[in-house]
Amino acid sequence: MKKINFQIEVSRVLEILSNDIYDSPYALLRENVQNAYDAVLMRLALDKDNVFTPRIDLSIEGKNISISDNGIGMDESVFQNNFWKAGSSGKNNETAKKAGVVGTFGIGAMANFGVSKSMRVTSRKAGTNITIETYAEREKLSVTEECIDSRLLTEQRPEPGTTVEVILDEIQNVNEAGAIQYLSPYIQYVQVPIYINGKLISQNNYNTYFDSNQENNQVTKSIELSSGILKCKLEYSLTKGSLVKLRASNVIYNNSPLNGSIVLTQGTASIYGLRNYFGLAQLPVPNNFNFGGVVNLNNLHPTAGREALSRDSINIVSQMLNMIETKICEEIHMNPIIDNNPMFLNYIVNKNRYDLAGEIKIERKPDNIMIPLKDIAKEIDGKKVFYYGGRDPQTILAFGNENSFLLNISQSNPRRRIQIQFLKQKGIEEVPDKPHIIELIDRSSMSLAEVSLILRITSILSDDYLLANNKVILAKISHQVPSLIEQDGETIKVFISRESSAIQQVLTSYETAYEIFGGFVKDFIRNHLYQKFSNFIPSSTKNGADALHKILLKNRELFKYESTDFGELEALLSDYVSGDVEFPEVLKRSASIRRTHTQRVGQTQIGNAEQEIPSLTDNVSEELINTDVLVALPPIERTESETQKKILKTGKKYPHLNNFSMFLSLSDRVYKKQMDFFLEPHTTKIIWGMHRIVFIFTHASSNLSLYYDIELKERLTNDTTGGMPIPTTTILTKNKIFIPIIPELEEYFDIKVGGKEFFVRHDIITDFTKEKDIQ
Repeated sequence: MKKINFQIEVSRVLEILSNDIYDSPYALLRENVQNAYDAVLMRLALDKDNVFTPRIDLSIEGKNISISDNGIGMDESVFQNNFWKAGSSGKNNETAKKAGVVGTFGIGAMANFGVSKSMRVTSRKAGTNITIETYAEREKLSVTEECIDSRLLTEQRPEPGTTVEVILDEIQNVNEAGAIQYLSPYIQYVQVPIYINGKLISQNNYNTYFDSNQENNQVTKSIELSSGILKCKLEYSLTKGSLVKLRASNVIYNNSPLNGSIVLTQGTASIYGLRNYFGLAQLPVPNNFNFGGVVNLNNLHPTAGREALSRDSINIVSQMLNMIETKICEEIHMNPIIDNNPMFLNYIVNKNRYDLAGEIKIERKPDNIMIPLKDIAKEIDGKKVFYYGGRDPQTILAFGNENSFLLNISQSNPRRRIQIQFLKQKGIEEVPDKPHIIELIDRSSMSLAEVSLILRITSILSDDYLLANNKVILAKISHQVPSLIEQDGETIKVFISRESSAIQQVLTSYETAYEIFGGFVKDFIRNHLYQKFSNFIPSSTKNGADALHKILLKNRELFKYESTDFGELEALLSDYVSGDVEFPEVLKRSASIRRTHTQRVGQTQIGNAEQEIPSLTDNVSEELINTDVLVALPPIERTESETQKKILKTGKKYPHLNNFSMFLSLSDRVYKKQMDFFLEPHTTKIIWGMHRIVFIFTHASSNLSLYYDIELKERLTNDTTGGMPIPTTTILTKNKIFIPIIPELEEYFDIKVGGKEFFVRHDIITDFTKEKDIQ
């Protein structure tokens, strides 16, 4: 039997691999500047006397790019065994770790050739007087022949360090303005001076997030945080506008001291991860205060492609923020100004910390003053105290008078929930005048549509919401209330008013378009009943979230990966080329490495929502729908409909779709693996910046979040950044999951010609730490 050699076309392999590492030709600059920074850090670690002034210079002249540093430099051994050897890093040693280097993946020179045709590297190692120059051209690279020129220079570099010079491909273009814009998020806080064509870009101070505008602070305090696995010095400020700012330093996590600090400010949307001041990527971590700023810690690690932080890094920061939030809230809850911070109110509800609500205010009738909840008692100034959650003026006048006080509950959440929970704990009596059942509708007087409606609601509550023991009753209800929910022992009773306009539209669909009747019933339950019975749903409890998490973990095991896998790709190929690994083993091991996937949308895959899913917009009720962005809601289910479109656009705005007019389909992989998550009630938050858009969906229990990270191939215009919670408007069809696109980002998905491709990644973030339970 004859055998033949397996051959590799080196230039093509380099092109493919570098595409995974470089999202644009500017990424070549980032990679080489990072290597230069690591070299400077290693020399600083060795140079105890600080006899040199570190500096990095980047020069761009047309297709010619030069990156020069005065770091530790390289000798012949490092050139041969590390720099020009794919998969072998010279920074996986104790010296490099102590120096705090950023990169350890061992990509070396290889990936540069994905966007350049030649590279010249000149270097002098610290402690030597030998300068070495190496040169290679992509077209001459070979794994079987010597193809890299190396020589000793007679003219020595004036000091240790390295200069990398590359010539870009003809199709690649970079310029000074683009380089500054691209590199700034990565290098703006680096303490070593970095110049681009002579302009200083680094050495900014991220502590300005905390230190600026001190005159606007009402409270500034420094405390020690010691909470389980996290210890740190924690400084916080509460501004006159009730915003929270914080700085955590001297961080010890899991008994290991960490270099760096955390500086965050409420309301600045996105959090950026740094390692030794060098930017890595955005941190898609859920938090209650919409914090933005910097997490600069030496235990953060990027993936090999630099496009994101590792899952472990994200989980660690998420745990830290949870503990920091808890400590700060326990500190600031006694300050009266905190009543003006809606994110603090959100924290109280999400974490069930009603013991921190003492300074939250409530309106008292008849004197129309706002009083803190901590001052409430069953009697105030000799008058009995009642509370009322409605807006009926006759009820307010009846109980807010010269003989009694009436506490008027806010109509907006989360303040309303906090007030009601606190008043119940205090034993305050609710006004006896409340909606009640006037008459139960006898079955004999019901129409066929009404009977069908009762049966369908009963089935959906049992199957979709796990309320097996429910009873749906058609009735006349006082106060023009459309529905009432009561618990009678273990039975959940649902009273429905036949006069409700929403019910009338559902009944009309039964008579005129029965095929959409089921979808209308599900919408009615989601929009008008869910928030009334959500506390009775098992999946809204800790046990339900835990069970869902186990289901998702079972699914995720099919594509679970370790952060180091990405870094092993180049080493794996290098081992194959050198004969250390056979090809079948390469195929087997590399199959588990690739996880990031792409999503492509073409012009033909954009559809009209009214045509693709008619029941989504037909005969919609005009009754008020809750749009509270903090409320966890179930999805809009249209599982009877199937569509092949990846983007749906509505012809007009619909209140029940929260006025969103564009919806993006999540990837098929998410549909197959994470559908169980989206069937559950959840909140939605979106953050965006640079060329990334991140959705964070959080389970009703607040213990489980799924993030969906979209990496566009172009940057957002004008360096747009932002973040906000939005009302959950997830749409489930038979074969897809659609999520809303906010108006600010519609232009990036509104394809007029051709198509658009972007990278997507997703993961589950869990937080099952024990919360203080206040009864």
